[in-house]
Amino acid sequence: MTGELSGRNVLIVDDEPLIAMDLKETLEGAGANAVTAGSCAEALGLIAGNAFDAAVLDVHLHDDASYVIADELGRLGVPFVFLSGYFTIRDGYQATPFLAKPFSKDDAVAVVAKLVGG
Repeated sequence: MTGELSGRNVLIVDDEPLIAMDLKETLEGAGANAVTAGSCAEALGLIAGNAFDAAVLDVHLHDDASYVIADELGRLGVPFVFLSGYFTIRDGYQATPFLAKPFSKDDAVAVVAKLVGG
């Protein structure tokens, strides 16, 4: 896993702190610079002030669904993967990569690496 995401900036949006931190550590172990957000507002603020190569979005957040984040990332051309324990995705996003909870560390790295062309 080491180095697969070297130098890539990745946004992780998940309202479960333990999942977000575990995913952050996993992606950083593969060389990424990972930043976490726990809400739509926080994520949109980070997107406005940073350049990301990819993002991992939990679909269902406490404050909302992450589709508003997905819309903004799409507008900016930033690839993303949805992360969820549920398998229902809003119309227009069925072709978006999907990582089901629970996920393995190898699967998480592989899907993000694929997003950034690795």
